Amino acid sequence: MTIHSADPPDWGVVQQSSSCCKVGSRSTNQIFRWDCIWCMVQLLNHGISHELMDEVERLTKAHYSSCREPRFQEFAARTLEAGEKGADVKDVDWESTFFVRHLPASNIADLPDLDDHYRQVMKQFASEIQKLSEKLLDLLCENLGLEKGYLKQAFAGSNGPTFGTKVSAYPPCPRPDLVDGLRAHTDAGGIILLFQDDQVSGLQLLKDGEWVEVPPVRHAIVVNIGDQLEVITNGRYKSVMHRVLTRPDGNRMSIASFYNPGADAVIFPAPALVAAGAEEERAGAATYPRFVFEDYMNLYVRHKFEAKEPRFEAMKSAIATA
Repeated sequence: MTIHSADPPDWGVVQQSSSCCKVGSRSTNQIFRWDCIWCMVQLLNHGISHELMDEVERLTKAHYSSCREPRFQEFAARTLEAGEKGADVKDVDWESTFFVRHLPASNIADLPDLDDHYRQVMKQFASEIQKLSEKLLDLLCENLGLEKGYLKQAFAGSNGPTFGTKVSAYPPCPRPDLVDGLRAHTDAGGIILLFQDDQVSGLQLLKDGEWVEVPPVRHAIVVNIGDQLEVITNGRYKSVMHRVLTRPDGNRMSIASFYNPGADAVIFPAPALVAAGAEEERAGAATYPRFVFEDYMNLYVRHKFEAKEPRFEAMKSAIATA
């Protein structure tokens, strides 16, 4: 498995063999501590066939052109007219999107405008992404010194994890100064795997107050950490603020799959990492709250495009007053 990590001016490369991961002389643990700075990496030889990825891309772009583009053009015309008349359109996103739920129960058969071949290809792709997500969770366990399977179990709840895919297009925008493709935010959930357009850029992450572009790489899977993994790892891995810029040319494809906790999963820092933090004098006890994932999501949908820290504090306060 090859990993590119967002380390300007170039993306560092991690080569994974059957026994180790190295960048030069770095060991696996060193690599993942290094990547903790960013918590967004790109995987290359991840095991998902390039032929499958190419077919997903072909069908997704064709579906947008035939089914979603006319509806988006209506939205675009209204948004541009309002913005050019002086209205603030910064609270909307310049994207066309639909969501496919895979777990705990699939909704793909219920989605309109998808032909049978597209449904089957998306099911196959989702299955591969799910397996890769679970493998990555176990790699994180290994690097954190947690028992194998700990993170997957932490996500399980009573009915297993929730897992779904957001399929998005970010069409050309003649006025990039008026509106963003997707406003800055952290992801609420667990681990997010993104298959993005390799020709059209736009994804950026925030590092040390500066926006850094995540360059498109052919057949790469971008891996991002969500708020729940930040909590469970007691801050060892942090969710990263990111956004999508609009462009005057190019229609950017984005297929983001979210492997998240089950709705009733109880989320809290892993006790072993709290103890390790105390031993390393990193702030001592758990610095994150204990909460039910669904409760966090109810808060998140109202405050998605705001900093994550007030959300964590709000969950602490809710527990204190319960």
